[in-house]
Amino acid sequence: MGRWDMDLPWPWLACLEEAWAAYRAGSLPIGAVYADRDGTVLLRGRNRIEEPFGGPALSGSRTAHAEMNVLRQAPTDSFSEMKAGVLYTSLEPCPMCFGAALMCGVREIRYGARDGWAGAANLTAASPYVASRGMRVVGPEPLVEAVSLVLLTESTLRRASPRSADVVAAFAQANAEAVSLGRAWLRTGRLLEEARRGTPIADICRDVRRELGPGD
Repeated sequence: MGRWDMDLPWPWLACLEEAWAAYRAGSLPIGAVYADRDGTVLLRGRNRIEEPFGGPALSGSRTAHAEMNVLRQAPTDSFSEMKAGVLYTSLEPCPMCFGAALMCGVREIRYGARDGWAGAANLTAASPYVASRGMRVVGPEPLVEAVSLVLLTESTLRRASPRSADVVAAFAQANAEAVSLGRAWLRTGRLLEEARRGTPIADICRDVRRELGPGD
Protein backbone atom coordinates (compact mmCIF):
# COMPACT_ATOMS: atom_id res chain seq x y z
CA MET A 1 0.00 0.00 0.00
CA GLY A 2 1.26 3.50 -0.83
CA ARG A 3 1.64 6.35 1.60
CA TRP A 4 -1.71 7.78 0.44
CA ASP A 5 -3.69 4.61 1.10
CA MET A 6 -7.29 5.59 1.92
CA ASP A 7 -7.99 2.52 4.02
CA LEU A 8 -7.09 4.31 7.24
CA PRO A 9 -7.92 2.56 10.50
CA TRP A 10 -11.07 3.89 12.09
CA PRO A 11 -9.27 5.80 14.90
CA TRP A 12 -7.48 7.95 12.31
CA LEU A 13 -10.67 8.64 10.40
CA ALA A 14 -12.36 9.58 13.67
CA CYS A 15 -9.49 11.98 14.46
CA LEU A 16 -9.96 13.68 11.11
CA GLU A 17 -13.72 13.87 11.62
CA GLU A 18 -13.10 15.66 14.90
CA ALA A 19 -10.53 17.97 13.29
CA TRP A 20 -13.01 18.88 10.54
CA ALA A 21 -15.74 19.48 13.14
CA ALA A 22 -13.37 21.85 14.97
CA TYR A 23 -12.64 23.70 11.72
CA ARG A 24 -16.35 24.09 11.01
CA ALA A 25 -16.91 25.40 14.54
CA GLY A 26 -14.21 28.05 14.14
CA SER A 27 -11.54 26.41 16.27
CA LEU A 28 -8.17 25.01 15.26
CA PRO A 29 -8.69 21.86 13.15
CA ILE A 30 -7.24 19.26 15.51
CA GLY A 31 -8.99 16.08 16.62
CA ALA A 32 -8.13 13.23 18.95
CA VAL A 33 -9.55 9.90 20.11
CA TYR A 34 -8.72 7.20 22.63
CA ALA A 35 -9.09 3.64 21.35
CA ASP A 36 -8.50 0.16 22.66
CA ARG A 37 -5.99 -2.20 21.06
CA ASP A 38 -8.66 -3.56 18.72
CA GLY A 39 -9.20 -0.06 17.29
CA THR A 40 -12.55 0.52 18.98
CA VAL A 41 -12.90 4.25 19.63
CA LEU A 42 -13.91 4.81 23.26
CA LEU A 43 -13.44 8.57 23.69
CA ARG A 44 -13.46 11.46 21.22
CA GLY A 45 -12.51 15.12 21.47
CA ARG A 46 -11.57 18.17 19.42
CA ASN A 47 -9.99 21.56 19.79
CA ARG A 48 -12.50 24.07 21.20
CA ILE A 49 -10.26 27.03 22.01
CA GLU A 50 -12.26 29.49 19.90
CA GLU A 51 -15.68 28.34 21.11
CA PRO A 52 -17.77 29.84 23.93
CA PHE A 53 -16.79 28.88 27.46
CA GLY A 54 -19.08 26.46 29.25
CA GLY A 55 -20.75 23.12 28.75
CA PRO A 56 -19.48 19.59 29.43
CA ALA A 57 -16.39 19.94 27.20
CA LEU A 58 -13.38 22.19 27.74
CA SER A 59 -13.97 25.29 25.62
CA GLY A 60 -13.12 28.97 25.43
CA SER A 61 -9.75 28.36 27.07
CA ARG A 62 -6.13 27.90 26.03
CA THR A 63 -6.37 24.46 27.66
CA ALA A 64 -9.21 23.36 25.34
CA HIS A 65 -7.01 21.19 23.13
CA ALA A 66 -8.32 18.08 21.40
CA GLU A 67 -6.31 15.68 23.57
CA MET A 68 -7.43 17.44 26.75
CA ASN A 69 -11.05 17.04 25.69
CA VAL A 70 -10.46 13.31 25.29
CA LEU A 71 -8.59 12.88 28.56
CA ARG A 72 -11.10 14.84 30.64
CA GLN A 73 -13.59 12.04 29.94
CA ALA A 74 -11.45 9.36 31.56
CA PRO A 75 -12.71 8.47 35.05
CA THR A 76 -10.32 9.21 37.90
CA ASP A 77 -10.07 5.50 38.73
CA SER A 78 -9.16 4.44 35.16
CA PHE A 79 -5.38 4.98 35.35
CA SER A 80 -4.51 1.31 34.84
CA GLU A 81 -7.13 0.92 32.11
CA MET A 82 -5.72 3.85 30.14
CA LYS A 83 -2.40 2.02 29.86
CA ALA A 84 -4.04 -0.61 27.69
CA GLY A 85 -5.19 1.67 24.87
CA VAL A 86 -3.82 4.30 22.51
CA LEU A 87 -4.34 8.05 22.30
CA TYR A 88 -4.56 9.11 18.65
CA THR A 89 -4.24 12.77 17.67
CA SER A 90 -4.23 14.44 14.28
CA LEU A 91 -1.31 16.69 15.30
CA GLU A 92 1.77 15.89 17.38
CA PRO A 93 0.78 16.75 20.97
CA CYS A 94 2.07 19.85 22.69
CA PRO A 95 3.87 19.67 26.08
CA MET A 96 0.60 20.22 27.99
CA CYS A 97 -1.20 17.39 26.22
CA PHE A 98 1.78 15.05 26.41
CA GLY A 99 2.00 15.63 30.15
CA ALA A 100 -1.74 15.21 30.67
CA ALA A 101 -1.73 11.92 28.75
CA LEU A 102 1.20 10.67 30.83
CA MET A 103 -0.51 11.60 34.10
CA CYS A 104 -3.76 9.92 33.00
CA GLY A 105 -2.01 6.60 32.47
CA VAL A 106 -1.71 6.62 28.68
CA ARG A 107 1.39 4.76 27.55
CA GLU A 108 1.12 5.10 23.76
CA ILE A 109 0.40 8.16 21.63
CA ARG A 110 0.07 8.03 17.86
CA TYR A 111 0.06 11.34 16.00
CA GLY A 112 -0.82 12.15 12.42
CA ALA A 113 1.13 15.30 11.59
CA ARG A 114 4.48 16.49 12.81
CA ASP A 115 4.54 19.86 14.58
CA GLY A 116 7.93 21.50 14.49
CA TRP A 117 6.54 24.51 16.37
CA ALA A 118 4.95 23.06 19.53
CA GLY A 119 5.27 19.28 19.17
CA ALA A 120 6.48 17.39 22.23
CA ALA A 121 7.21 13.89 20.95
CA ASN A 122 10.78 14.34 22.17
CA LEU A 123 9.71 14.58 25.83
CA THR A 124 9.65 10.82 26.42
CA ALA A 125 12.90 11.12 28.40
CA ALA A 126 12.48 14.69 29.66
CA SER A 127 13.02 13.65 33.29
CA PRO A 128 13.68 10.45 35.24
CA TYR A 129 10.01 10.27 36.15
CA VAL A 130 8.81 10.65 32.55
CA ALA A 131 11.36 8.13 31.30
CA SER A 132 10.23 5.65 33.95
CA ARG A 133 6.68 5.65 32.59
CA GLY A 134 7.81 4.18 29.26
CA MET A 135 5.64 6.39 27.06
CA ARG A 136 5.72 5.30 23.40
CA VAL A 137 5.13 8.02 20.79
CA VAL A 138 4.60 6.98 17.16
CA GLY A 139 4.18 9.17 14.09
CA PRO A 140 3.60 10.58 11.60
CA GLU A 141 0.79 8.91 9.61
CA PRO A 142 1.33 10.25 6.06
CA LEU A 143 -2.21 10.79 4.77
CA VAL A 144 -3.40 12.11 8.12
CA GLU A 145 -0.41 14.45 8.15
CA ALA A 146 -1.20 15.79 4.68
CA VAL A 147 -4.88 16.42 5.42
CA SER A 148 -4.14 17.90 8.84
CA LEU A 149 -1.52 20.30 7.53
CA VAL A 150 -3.76 21.48 4.69
CA LEU A 151 -6.46 22.31 7.25
CA LEU A 152 -4.05 23.82 9.75
CA THR A 153 -2.18 25.91 7.18
CA GLU A 154 -5.38 27.44 5.83
CA SER A 155 -6.79 28.01 9.31
CA THR A 156 -3.58 29.43 10.78
CA LEU A 157 -2.92 31.86 7.93
CA ARG A 158 -6.55 33.01 7.82
CA ARG A 159 -6.30 33.98 11.49
CA ALA A 160 -3.21 36.10 10.71
CA SER A 161 -1.82 36.09 14.26
CA PRO A 162 1.67 37.51 14.92
CA ARG A 163 3.10 33.96 14.89
CA SER A 164 1.13 32.53 11.96
CA ALA A 165 4.03 32.73 9.51
CA ASP A 166 6.43 31.03 11.93
CA VAL A 167 3.97 28.24 12.75
CA VAL A 168 3.28 27.54 9.08
CA ALA A 169 7.00 27.59 8.29
CA ALA A 170 7.42 24.86 10.92
CA PHE A 171 4.62 22.84 9.30
CA ALA A 172 6.37 23.20 5.93
CA GLN A 173 9.45 21.50 7.35
CA ALA A 174 7.28 18.41 7.79
CA ASN A 175 5.33 18.55 4.50
CA ALA A 176 5.89 21.47 2.15
CA GLU A 177 3.43 20.11 -0.44
CA ALA A 178 0.56 20.01 2.04
CA VAL A 179 1.35 23.52 3.22
CA SER A 180 1.38 24.76 -0.41
CA LEU A 181 -2.03 23.18 -0.97
CA GLY A 182 -3.33 24.78 2.21
CA ARG A 183 -2.14 28.17 0.95
CA ALA A 184 -3.82 27.58 -2.41
CA TRP A 185 -7.13 26.61 -0.79
CA LEU A 186 -6.92 29.74 1.39
CA ARG A 187 -6.66 31.90 -1.74
CA THR A 188 -9.66 30.23 -3.37
CA GLY A 189 -11.78 29.92 -0.22
CA ARG A 190 -12.11 26.22 -0.93
CA LEU A 191 -12.25 24.94 2.65
CA LEU A 192 -14.65 27.60 3.85
CA GLU A 193 -17.00 26.63 1.04
CA GLU A 194 -16.68 22.92 1.80
CA ALA A 195 -17.38 23.65 5.46
CA ARG A 196 -20.47 25.65 4.51
CA ARG A 197 -21.71 22.76 2.39
CA GLY A 198 -21.08 20.21 5.13
CA THR A 199 -18.75 18.17 2.91
CA PRO A 200 -17.64 14.95 4.68
CA ILE A 201 -13.99 14.76 5.69
CA ALA A 202 -13.61 11.59 3.59
CA ASP A 203 -14.20 13.73 0.50
CA ILE A 204 -11.57 16.23 1.66
CA CYS A 205 -9.13 13.35 2.14
CA ARG A 206 -9.74 12.11 -1.40
CA ASP A 207 -9.21 15.59 -2.82
CA VAL A 208 -5.96 16.06 -0.90
CA ARG A 209 -4.69 12.70 -2.12
CA ARG A 210 -5.66 13.51 -5.71
CA GLU A 211 -4.02 16.94 -5.70
CA LEU A 212 -0.81 15.86 -3.99
CA GLY A 213 -0.38 12.66 -6.02
CA PRO A 214 -0.45 8.98 -5.09
CA GLY A 215 3.01 8.72 -3.55
CA ASP A 216 4.94 5.48 -3.11
